[in-house]
Amino acid sequence: MAPRIAVGQVVKRKAVVVKPDDTVHRVARILSKNKVGSAVVVKDDEIVGIITDRDILDKVVAKGKDPKNVKVEEVMTKNPITIEDDYEIQDAIDKMMDKGIRRLLVTRLGKPLGFVTAADLLAALNAYSNESEEETSEETEVYGICEVCGQYGPLYKVYIEGGEKWICESCKDSLNL
Repeated sequence: MAPRIAVGQVVKRKAVVVKPDDTVHRVARILSKNKVGSAVVVKDDEIVGIITDRDILDKVVAKGKDPKNVKVEEVMTKNPITIEDDYEIQDAIDKMMDKGIRRLLVTRLGKPLGFVTAADLLAALNAYSNESEEETSEETEVYGICEVCGQYGPLYKVYIEGGEKWICESCKDSLNL
């Protein structure tokens, strides 16, 4: 049985957001700059699709189309499979296997947070197994979007105003926690 680890704890790839009317050329440059393989397509604050490096290769480059003349909405995958960040990694694994996909868009309250891949989930399980075997009390570093400032990076769980929040080190220091 898989350990109870929330999907949000293993998100390593922040959500890069693009628009449906962006060109594939622009998106390719954004993906390259951010060193990621996919972007979330958002229109009017709603997730309408994702575009991956595979979409660009298969639907644009391989077909001889000019990336400067192709819009994201023409090649994106509509209605992407998502999972909320508080679901367990076993739920993510089951969803990936059921849908035959290699990455999942992780959301928080329906807003894009980042992506997890099968490799991320396996690494999390492996790290947990190693920790259990060694019986260490070290916590796994959690990456995501700070709930105070919105920056992506390592996060720390804190309790503010009676509620649990995940915040970055800068915000933690500034709040004197």
